[in-house]
Amino acid sequence: MTDYLYALSIGPVQDFIASARRTRDLWFGSFILSEISKSAARALAESECRLIFPALEKGDADLEPATEKNPEESFNVANVIIAEIPGTLNPAEINLIATKSATETWKIFAKEAAETWKKFAKEAADQLKTDSGTYLDEEIWESQVEDIIECYAAWTPLTDYSESRKRLMRLLAGRKSIRNFSQPKGKHKGLPKSSLDGARDSVIHDNNIPKNVKTKMRLSDGEELCAVGLTKRLGGADISFPSVVRVALDPWVRGVYSRGDNTERILNKIGESCKNGPNFSSRTGRRIYQNFPYDGRVCYPSQLKGMIDEYRKSPSSSGLTSGDIDKLDNIERNLKLLTDEIGEPDPYLAVLIADGDRMGKIISSIDSAEKHRNFSKKLSEFSSNARRIVERQNNGCLVYSGGDDVLAFLPVDRCLNAARMLHNNFEELLSNYSAGAKPTLSVGIAIGHTRETLEDLLDFGRAAEKDAKGDDRNGLAIHLHTRSGGEPVRIREQWSDINKGGLDERMKEWREMYLRDLISDKAAYELRELARDYLHWNNEPDKNLLTCDVIRMLKRKRSHGGSEKISGEDIARLTKGIDSAEKLMQRAEELIIARRLFVSDKLSGEITEVQA
Repeated sequence: MTDYLYALSIGPVQDFIASARRTRDLWFGSFILSEISKSAARALAESECRLIFPALEKGDADLEPATEKNPEESFNVANVIIAEIPGTLNPAEINLIATKSATETWKIFAKEAAETWKKFAKEAADQLKTDSGTYLDEEIWESQVEDIIECYAAWTPLTDYSESRKRLMRLLAGRKSIRNFSQPKGKHKGLPKSSLDGARDSVIHDNNIPKNVKTKMRLSDGEELCAVGLTKRLGGADISFPSVVRVALDPWVRGVYSRGDNTERILNKIGESCKNGPNFSSRTGRRIYQNFPYDGRVCYPSQLKGMIDEYRKSPSSSGLTSGDIDKLDNIERNLKLLTDEIGEPDPYLAVLIADGDRMGKIISSIDSAEKHRNFSKKLSEFSSNARRIVERQNNGCLVYSGGDDVLAFLPVDRCLNAARMLHNNFEELLSNYSAGAKPTLSVGIAIGHTRETLEDLLDFGRAAEKDAKGDDRNGLAIHLHTRSGGEPVRIREQWSDINKGGLDERMKEWREMYLRDLISDKAAYELRELARDYLHWNNEPDKNLLTCDVIRMLKRKRSHGGSEKISGEDIARLTKGIDSAEKLMQRAEELIIARRLFVSDKLSGEITEVQA
């Protein structure tokens, strides 16, 4: 009997992952989609199909639903599943959407996916009903819950594995292109649409929702949510996820704890007030940031003052009580003691997006199902390692890691180290697989302000990841978006081996020079202006003239607070490799970005070593 190669795609990805206004929306949406996909993969395995991607067996613990104890650490399953169907089963019964006569055995794949989604949706609806009674429009809610899950399937006889897989993916792409283009269901015209995707009707229509209920729903004024959006906000009961503010705050928190018992004691007092003040401080969850497990808005003097002023201007609409204000006043007094000693926290964080290079070409070169399974296992191992690298070793929070894709938020001072570790681990694990070149990982890092919308921060990260890919792949790109606006500062280079003077190692060198006060703050910007002057020349500038100009400009600058000239040795380090206006511009922008990283280094009191 002929075996078959089978693929199942589950969505919609846009609704579950891409549409988000808060970090928890983003993480929980990807978590829900993973759990939906996992349930379908589990049903396939239990029907005696052999899973290839993910490479898991029937009864494997990683196929079990996430536990309530540690849902954030559950195994991630991508939304495309590939399996080998034994010839004893009828492949004509596999089509989950188009073939209405499919047997109940095969319908279970789609049914399991839909039931998993409905479980999360019910959790959200039950919470809203308990807290706010009539604010949920149940007719629209039920309609959307029934309509959301999309499953597309394709299969082909398994002959030559490489050719069969290529044919399978073409079939799946074709099936998805002729999907049912049904218009989103709406109750009637004139209803507000979801603020997340703008397509579905909002399931919440009462504008008089109490402030405390809005706080629990994390609902901003004027914000509307469809069934998916509300489920991402309220599903998972009390599962929390760190905010971008808490990620940005982390170097400051580490710096406070590293300075001794007195500063630690003061921050712990602030933490006690946050613990007892849920109206103004949310938790970060049970996994990371346990030294200060609160979102940290109150540690930014301007945000703290804004909350207090809002209450004093309009107590009834602020969502705060007089008891909350007493706590905030106490926090303000303690915070001043800390900021007077170590300065205010830096409001910047890093968005890291990584993606494997030429993965389609590598997979196409795999000539057997068993080799593909082994390849999938290596990708799963990388996903597990990515969590450890991001969270345990670099104080970040991982949103998603599935296969060769990584999305994470990191403190600015740890982002480059995390990028290097992810890149090297990926290469090490996949070193036995190639299609003319070794597998590589391109990493984009966008540094942005916490006041930027989450949508903008993600767009910044995707642009950096695209830049990292470039034409030659295997790249590291760093983009700095300042709050003052204007074009971002961008640097990009292919990865180099450790101790070969690559971009990440040079950035560490410049950060150390800033930390030791060897470079003035203005030097980088004046170098950039000099580079622009040379770039505007009609003719190619003389290399010696350019070098002399750079050296002369640097000699005019002062280090150590303006008391000393930059040493000849340091000038040599700064000018090494600069033989064109383009390279001078690159060096100037490296120094500008290094200055931003140095701000976080100074707060934390450390520079993380570049690690293999």
